[in-house]
Amino acid sequence: MVFVLIFALLTGATGSAIREVSLTNNFLAHQMRSNPEMTISATVKSDPTWGSAKVIGARLRAPSMSALVSSQSVSILGHLQKIHLPIRITSNQALVLIPGDRFEATGRMTATKERKVAALFVVHGQIRVLSRANQLQQVASAIRKNFREQAGKIGGDSGALIPGLVLGDTSMESAGFIAKMRRVGLTHLTAVSGANFAIVAAFILWLLQWVFRRQGPRILTTSFVLIGFIFLVRPSPSVLRATVMSAVLLIAKLRGVRSNPIPSLGLAIALLVLVDPFQATDPGFALSVSATAGILLLAPGIEEFLVERFCGPKLAELLAIPISATIMCTPIIIAISGTLSIVSIPANLLVAPVIAPITVLGFIAALFPPITHLLLVLINPLSKVIVLVANKAAGFPVISISKSFVGAGIFLAVVLSIRYLRKKVLALFLIPGLVIAHYLGGQWPGRDWQVVNCNVGQGDMLVINLGSNQGIVIDVGPDSKLADNCLTAIHVKKIALLVLTHFHADHVMGLTGALYGREVGAAWVTDYSKPQAEREQVVSELEKSNMQIVHQGSEVEFDSPRGRVNIKVLWPRLVPENFAALPGDGSSINNSSVALVITIGKLRIFDPGDLEPPAQEALLNSNQLNQVDILKVAHHGSAYQFLPLLDRLHPKLALISVGVGNSYGHPAPSTIAALTSRGIRVRRTDLDGAISVDSALRIRTKKNDWWNISWG
Repeated sequence: MVFVLIFALLTGATGSAIREVSLTNNFLAHQMRSNPEMTISATVKSDPTWGSAKVIGARLRAPSMSALVSSQSVSILGHLQKIHLPIRITSNQALVLIPGDRFEATGRMTATKERKVAALFVVHGQIRVLSRANQLQQVASAIRKNFREQAGKIGGDSGALIPGLVLGDTSMESAGFIAKMRRVGLTHLTAVSGANFAIVAAFILWLLQWVFRRQGPRILTTSFVLIGFIFLVRPSPSVLRATVMSAVLLIAKLRGVRSNPIPSLGLAIALLVLVDPFQATDPGFALSVSATAGILLLAPGIEEFLVERFCGPKLAELLAIPISATIMCTPIIIAISGTLSIVSIPANLLVAPVIAPITVLGFIAALFPPITHLLLVLINPLSKVIVLVANKAAGFPVISISKSFVGAGIFLAVVLSIRYLRKKVLALFLIPGLVIAHYLGGQWPGRDWQVVNCNVGQGDMLVINLGSNQGIVIDVGPDSKLADNCLTAIHVKKIALLVLTHFHADHVMGLTGALYGREVGAAWVTDYSKPQAEREQVVSELEKSNMQIVHQGSEVEFDSPRGRVNIKVLWPRLVPENFAALPGDGSSINNSSVALVITIGKLRIFDPGDLEPPAQEALLNSNQLNQVDILKVAHHGSAYQFLPLLDRLHPKLALISVGVGNSYGHPAPSTIAALTSRGIRVRRTDLDGAISVDSALRIRTKKNDWWNISWG
């Protein structure tokens, strides 16, 4: 046994080493350092997909289209070199290509952090198609395109969901709905898995019983159908993985319960890792293996338990599969995402009855274009069931555990305790553990918090507590997920006032997450309309909100448990002013920031947005500012600060919202020195995490430590 284990480790390590060397030490790797501009000839391996827009610093980078390709040759300075390597190509223009197309393009080859490819190729100009894919691939692409178009005619989240459920095509799903599916634990439904293949295979085998009497021809015919299904859903690593895993399940089913399927599963894992060693580090691979193992190991016992206590054999078999797969996948999900949804298993159980009908009817609809739309209309009510479950279940809390294997270990310990310990012994350990977890999670932000500086990376987001799950939100950072996570953690369900100080991406691109499931009473924005793309997106998202452009003198008041909350705008002035531009991302945009003084009872806070020294000086000279308790330091603590303003404000506490290891060097040592030399306490999100402050200026911080377990 030891020798077998050693041999397996050596074989796997050798395969990984060979693949790693081939990707990092080759002709292309050497050439792109000195001659990155080149022309490549390659074959498309995956469907080109649009990526989401990304925040780079303070700016929003437009979305681009990318695809995996296999290179045939590269031409550098007129020298042609044949080379076969996996490469990712990207372009800001649409890539009208399908898997199997061979093309030529000119662009720039750069290094990439994506481990399964040798480089990233940025296309310049148009792509020249050299040859088209074979007939089978063209037919599969035409079927996928027609299916997607017909589903688009259905409309809504349910219509957009159907291609994902049947073909793994999630291109039409909205970001908000994807977030809900992820929160509830239903995203696996839109990734073609062994379950899809098992359902299709079972359906074909059932049909063929009236065509072939013997089992052998039925299995052989089903195998050919599944090969066609692979081309339809695309032979990506995840699909090939699902094919192998479903084959293990089917073989186990055909051989009967007396056979041990684990050796077959082990052989399948070994073959997949030998073919592609990088799958060993792929979370999808771990989830696929865990789900298959759960079905093989746990499903029979769960099915037997359900039959004895709750329901008939058919329903028990239907319920046992998602329960067993979810239990085995949960530790990995915790290790990857740091969250555990308390409704994941119930949600999967509720949608389980509609998955098989959707898959079978969708498979038929894809193969017969004349009746595609009719069948999709029939499928739509079933798809709406999943949408309804996702929408309702997304409102339930999740348990947040920092991304680590410790969280996964905690879950495994609980599951094993339930399985092997007696109920009284389990209660003895589990109940105190839950109490401890509750109070650990309750440490932040504290019951009496007044101000929270969210940890949104290299961006700004400040929240003022109005009580009754309401808050004032000033900026929303660059990331929707981080914005939503912060508001969820502090239980803000309604935004009484949303202030976006200016339209730089690191202040506004988290808006989707902040608005997710929350009502906005009013929104204040600056009068400066640049950058245009970011402003247009904000205006679109706030279309149904009461959005107002504010200037110096705008003011509003709210009630809170700690007294009246007054918000007063000190900047910008009604008549725009021009200042000398400083190095960085747009001085004119920064100097258009909405600067606020917030008063909560006796507590005073000043938030200047990203105002630079000239505007800070003009604001100081306007004689509107007096001493404050808390200063949100401008522009992530950059070196551009007007120090006499610090002397006028004389805050007791300075909050700096900044990303870990940012390329700007924020916060500047000179700014930190200026604050500390004046006796001002400094808290910064890159070192302290999220920060909460109460009316007595007591500070609580929330780092990503493994023991930080909370409900949200």
